[in-house]
Amino acid sequence: MRFIFLFLFLLPLLLGGQSTPPLPTSGMGGAAPTQMDLLMQAFDNMKAGRYSLAEEQYHTLFLSEPDNLSAHEGYLWALNAQGKYRQSLAHSTALLKQYPGSAQFYNYRAYPLLQKGRLPEARDMYSKALAELGVNPMANEISHEGLELVYQSLGDYPRHDMHKQAKAALQQKPAGKASPHFSSSISCALPGDDKLAVIFSQSASYKAWSIRAAYDDLSIAQKQFRSLASLAVTKQFLPLDVELGGTLMQGTDERVYPAQQASIKLSPKLYVNKLVLYPSIMASYSHYPRFDIQQISFLPKLMLRDISMEFATHYSYMDNLGVGADSSRVAWQFNTVKQLPYKLKLGMHIGGGDYRWMVDGSGVLMDTFDEQSSYYGLSLVLPIVKPLTGFVYANRSENTTLLYASLTLRY
Repeated sequence: MRFIFLFLFLLPLLLGGQSTPPLPTSGMGGAAPTQMDLLMQAFDNMKAGRYSLAEEQYHTLFLSEPDNLSAHEGYLWALNAQGKYRQSLAHSTALLKQYPGSAQFYNYRAYPLLQKGRLPEARDMYSKALAELGVNPMANEISHEGLELVYQSLGDYPRHDMHKQAKAALQQKPAGKASPHFSSSISCALPGDDKLAVIFSQSASYKAWSIRAAYDDLSIAQKQFRSLASLAVTKQFLPLDVELGGTLMQGTDERVYPAQQASIKLSPKLYVNKLVLYPSIMASYSHYPRFDIQQISFLPKLMLRDISMEFATHYSYMDNLGVGADSSRVAWQFNTVKQLPYKLKLGMHIGGGDYRWMVDGSGVLMDTFDEQSSYYGLSLVLPIVKPLTGFVYANRSENTTLLYASLTLRY
């Protein structure tokens, strides 16, 4: 709703002084009074919340005057106010083809892109509006607020805060104080016959800092086999995120446990037009009673439209205490997630290679002697109520089927 009220102030400025093609003139010069009256009536109807009537009036006006850009803007405004995002995007696409230099359409196009989860495109449109609309306080305020929300959804706090402060400066009031955010999850995994893993995790974030703790208890044949406690701390900087993590493991197999693992992950953040790219790299070291594992992973992530794609390639070296028993392994993973209506997210996952004793792209430790095989899987994110989200995942390999489900509460 904040966008709608801000546009109430923006539209009169655009009506009074646009640098785009002017309203068509009659034989006497200037806009026909009846047409200007219709424009003002539509504007008044928008202020009064009569969006459907305003939509009809703006539509009538630009049909009679195709080059009346104020009518086109009002029409986009009315469509966005009613949540008619598909129609709004179709109309702004046509307008930008016809008037490629018309920056005043960028904010109107960015808003439905944001609402539909097409974050890279929304970021690009808001950024272009901010760069090309010049000194226009109301339009700039809208652009900063849009970018604030986009970067919040992308999890980029430094840029989120930068635009939050810029918006507050335009409003000539202090920016709201940052507040901590928390999430709690409980998960259950069935990694094979007679195996059950229960995982509890808790995370907290404040400004550019976040911390995540987890406890994983694995039972085989209803007897505890291994417990795992992990902790990861992330600090966000403007160019990249830095994550330090550690894991402690206890178990009944004396060949493997107790064990420790530590890792560092660097995630640069690149924003190029309608693309978002995170070319992350991770180094990990694990110590077991009879061997050590040194691992390096390249984990690029690409976001395009409402699709995210992640590829991970891992190389590990096992330094074994036994003479001549050292070995190396290579594994890979590919995940793609598509935003669906109603904020559902469908994921497809494949992987291959030998990832025994590795840390995968999600930070999951594969502490097993059993040789792995290629796998494929599907996942689905299910928003239940606003603070509660469900997640289900299943994959199938040559040897086994993995079933996983979790509930996450955000507050």
